[in-house]
Amino acid sequence: MGHLERLGLLEMLKRLAEGIVAVVGPCCEVVIHDFSDIEHSVVAIAGNVSGRRPGAPVPDLDFISEKLNRDTPDQLNYRIEINSRRLQSSTIWIRDQDGTPVGAVCVNVDFSGLLEARALVEKFAAPAMRTPDFVVHDTLARDPDELMKLSVASFLRRNGIADVESMTRKDKQQLITLIEQRGLFRIRGAAQLLAGILNVSRASIYNYRSRIRQEDSQAGSRCGEDENRNVR
Repeated sequence: MGHLERLGLLEMLKRLAEGIVAVVGPCCEVVIHDFSDIEHSVVAIAGNVSGRRPGAPVPDLDFISEKLNRDTPDQLNYRIEINSRRLQSSTIWIRDQDGTPVGAVCVNVDFSGLLEARALVEKFAAPAMRTPDFVVHDTLARDPDELMKLSVASFLRRNGIADVESMTRKDKQQLITLIEQRGLFRIRGAAQLLAGILNVSRASIYNYRSRIRQEDSQAGSRCGEDENRNVR
């Protein structure tokens, strides 16, 4: 009879191992060791990460070295590497009434698949992780109303204007010039949409547009006059 059976712990530890694997999943393995027979120390195992079975020996002699005594702390969250596989593990010593380790519960979790998945995600996400020189803040509009709202929001953001209520007459004129340049007034009902956003009448939008055209026309005339003066 082994130490764990004599202490009445073996059946409880088997159930504990199955419960841990049931929660953590198929990448987890829980191994129960009984040091009464180090050549066949594995007395129970749940899950299958290392490929071991009951009757397997201790992992290595350092596992039960002479340094192992009542003061030896549990080994928590250490790394095991098996070829290209990486396991995170913890070893909890099972002690008798005197505190002497007579067995161990070893929990091994294979994170290799997760690490490979992370590497793949990082590879595909690399372009998005870099900050490009050109960043578009606007989202894609789903309808003309949203397109107009996004254009106004973009104008406010670029010019450091808190909200529509903070816009001056000049700001509104610059906004309408931008809307004109983008060709958004070709959208049916655009003037009414913009008037609603700016909290002005549709007539005000038409007046702004008319004034902009007049100023553009006057500017064009002045340019023509300047060119004529330079002709010799």
